[in-house]
Amino acid sequence: MIGDSEWPLGLAWLARELARDLQRATRVAGGPEALWGSSSARLASCLHAGSEVTERATRARAAFRAADAQEALGRIGVVHVPITRAEYPARLRMIFDPPFGLFGSGSVVPALARAEQAPVVGIVGSRRPSAAGRRLASDLAAGLAERGAVVVSGLARGIDTAAHEGALDAAGITIAVLGSGVDRVHPRRNEALARRIEATGALVSEYWPGTEPAPWRFPARNRIVAGLCDAVVVVEAAARSGALITADFAMENGTPVLAVPGWPGAELSVGCNALIRSGAALCEGVEDVVAEVCHRSWRDPPARASAMGPAAQVLEAVSLAPAGVDRIATDCALSHADVAVALAALELDGLVAREPGGVFRAVVRNRLR
Repeated sequence: MIGDSEWPLGLAWLARELARDLQRATRVAGGPEALWGSSSARLASCLHAGSEVTERATRARAAFRAADAQEALGRIGVVHVPITRAEYPARLRMIFDPPFGLFGSGSVVPALARAEQAPVVGIVGSRRPSAAGRRLASDLAAGLAERGAVVVSGLARGIDTAAHEGALDAAGITIAVLGSGVDRVHPRRNEALARRIEATGALVSEYWPGTEPAPWRFPARNRIVAGLCDAVVVVEAAARSGALITADFAMENGTPVLAVPGWPGAELSVGCNALIRSGAALCEGVEDVVAEVCHRSWRDPPARASAMGPAAQVLEAVSLAPAGVDRIATDCALSHADVAVALAALELDGLVAREPGGVFRAVVRNRLR
C-alpha cells in the first residue's frame, strides 16, 4: 500500500481491466475512495453489472498492488499524479467528475507546476480546418505562449496540432490531453510532435498506459482539457464538433469561452458563430484572450521590429499585398539598401516570410498581437 496513492491508482487499474468509465459508479458509492473500499456486493451494485463483470472486478481489485504498479510505471517512464497529492491541478480538482489521477509522460511535474502559476488557455477546433484556420490557431498559440500562457489541447489532427506546434515554435509550454494511454499517441502521425511536447511540457491522460483510443474516451478527455484551463478558444468548428463539447464543459465550469468568428454559412463557421450567439466572447487575437483572463502572470507583448522606422513602412506595405524589393522600395520611398535591411530584421522577428521569386509576404501572426 502506498497511502493515499492506492485508491486513485487502483481505480484507474480497475477501469482498464473492465474497459469502462467508473465515474458513475463512484457517484453511487459516495466517492472514489468509498468505491475502492466497498464490499464485493456493494461493488456489484455500484457497477450495475452482471456477475461476470463483478467477478472480474473483484479479482482485479484483490490482485492489485500499488507498489508493483508504481514500479511498472516507472520502468516505462510514466508518472502518476493522484488527486490526493498537491501536484494535482487545483482547477481540475474542482470540476464535476474529476479524474482520479493523471498519468503523464515528459516534463510532467514542472509543466503542471507552471500551469498552476501561469494563465492556461485551451485551443481546440476542427480536425479538418482550412489553411487559414490552421495558421490562425498556430499564431494564436504562439502569441499566447509569448505572453506567458501554457497552451492546452488534445493532440488531434487539425487545430489541436496547430496549437501545440505554435506554442512550441514560440518556445512555450504546451500540455496535450489524450483520449488513450500516454504511450498510445493518436493519431500516429503526431508521434514526433508528442516527443517535442514532452521536452518542456507533458502528455497527460486519466487512462492507464496501454489503453487504446476509443470514440467514447474523447468526450471524457475533453472535460479534462476544459478543466485545466482559465479560458477555452474555439477555432473553426462545424455544427457537430468535439470542440463544442469542450466548450460546453468549460461553460459548466464557469470558464470563459471564446470563439473565432467565421464567414456566415461556411461549414466550419457554424459552431463558432453559434457559440458567439450564445454568449461566448469573440476572439480575433491574443489581446481578446488576455482581456477575458484576469491573471497576474501575463507578460507584456514582446517588442516588435514594426516599431522601427523603415521596418514599419516595409511591414505595412507587405501586409497589404506580397511584393518584391523593387515594388516595396517604390511604395515606401526607401532605398533598396534600407528595404533589404528592414526585410532582414522582419524575417528574424518572424514578421515576414520570403516566397519563391523574391517576393515577401507578412506573416499572419503580426495581426494577432
